[in-house]
Amino acid sequence: MTRKSARLSHLVMAFLLLLLSFGCQTRAVTIEIPGFGSGAVDGVWLWHYADSTGQYERACRLELSDPQLDASGNEVLPYLQVCTTPGEVGLELQATISRLAADPDTIVVTVWYFRYRAPGQYKASSYNAAGESALSPTALAL
Repeated sequence: MTRKSARLSHLVMAFLLLLLSFGCQTRAVTIEIPGFGSGAVDGVWLWHYADSTGQYERACRLELSDPQLDASGNEVLPYLQVCTTPGEVGLELQATISRLAADPDTIVVTVWYFRYRAPGQYKASSYNAAGESALSPTALAL
């Protein structure tokens, strides 16, 4: 590990510890994204179920970048987590990509989700310039 990458990893760890000290909860979320390989998906919205309204409300958006290769030759997906909290700056992260053998346009990634809200039920939708998909049929407790 180079000196620069060691400093960067220490900086990232310090930042994560700072987030946790302010009540942020970190969760790993595995998401299957059909159509990503063909360029049909620009990002994913995570939706939180609001008991007060009985509906799902936007919580955070994951802005997906183009796949890249890391130093080990693994395909990774850089993404930016941007939540709906006013004034919040997005978190730049990355996830390792797994492609389905039967459909290489479909990827599976495990993303880190930094939850600032109370625990609850979440669903996801994907989006691109043409619009947004329906919410996922499966809810996840985070």
